[in-house]
Amino acid sequence: MRIGFQVWGSNVAWGDLMAAAEAIEAAGLDSCFANDHFVPVVGTSDGVDPDAAGPIFEAMTTVGGWAARTSRVRLGCLVAGAGYRNPGLLARQVVALDHASGGRMALGIGAGWHLRDHEMYGWDLPAVGERLDRLDEQARALRGLLDGRRVTMDGTWVRFQDAVLDPRPLQAHLPLLIGGSGEKRTLRIVALYADAWNGEGDAPTFAHRNAVLDAHCAAVGRDPAAIRRTAGLPPPCVRATRERAVEDLAASLRRHGWSASDAASAAAAAPCVGTVDDVAAALAAYAAAGAEEVFFDWPAPFDPETLAALAGPVRERLA
Repeated sequence: MRIGFQVWGSNVAWGDLMAAAEAIEAAGLDSCFANDHFVPVVGTSDGVDPDAAGPIFEAMTTVGGWAARTSRVRLGCLVAGAGYRNPGLLARQVVALDHASGGRMALGIGAGWHLRDHEMYGWDLPAVGERLDRLDEQARALRGLLDGRRVTMDGTWVRFQDAVLDPRPLQAHLPLLIGGSGEKRTLRIVALYADAWNGEGDAPTFAHRNAVLDAHCAAVGRDPAAIRRTAGLPPPCVRATRERAVEDLAASLRRHGWSASDAASAAAAAPCVGTVDDVAAALAAYAAAGAEEVFFDWPAPFDPETLAALAGPVRERLA
């Protein structure tokens, strides 16, 4: 199983954010993705705090910094919000970053969900069905561009006139990753256009959605093996005891604006918090559910003890 990270750009100094990618690469782990938000994401017992605020670095610029500071890990954004990322400009940015990184970029997109991300700068956040319509149009347009075609589209959300990517990406096939787990619409969009899917949920839920994606692939005539399956997971924490791991992760979440009770609940519920054996067993369950790669949320201060455990004994047990 490949192990990657969705590195939070919130409540962190730029130098530390750049050093996080360097540490992930030095540890021999696999990927480093930015989270595409304009405000920190703070969990509550009811979901997400809609009024959370605080410093956070823009995602694509962050990836550009990582491209200059790393040489091996896969890079990208997990995932660019369809509501505030014009697909033509996004494709151009990703191609430039692919050249800057020596051919290591993935293009990740999603329907978008965080109201404050949209409303603070005047972008619309329509109802779920319309957001999925927009994601469908964007994925179709981006697929054409990435495949080297000239794209003309007069859609509701995407209007291209003979659009083309020039220069082309360095990669012969720059992968398109789609994030989301909606079984009726999102997974069908994945089946139609994506090279990789990023889903969420516990291991049994992931296994179920993985099977749903297979069924969508069969319905649209796509080889299920053509789509890489990845799981987005909450932050990990590896310690000598589970109690210490929960305590240390809760402290990290409190630093990001979570209440003491919400931080404690989230840390206790996260699947990869505990001893080396605990975390290896949790990851083995995701592998059995079909996940080929996991992307851990990775909040500052970045945890060298957990990083070393994931790169060393956890990965050894998975092998």
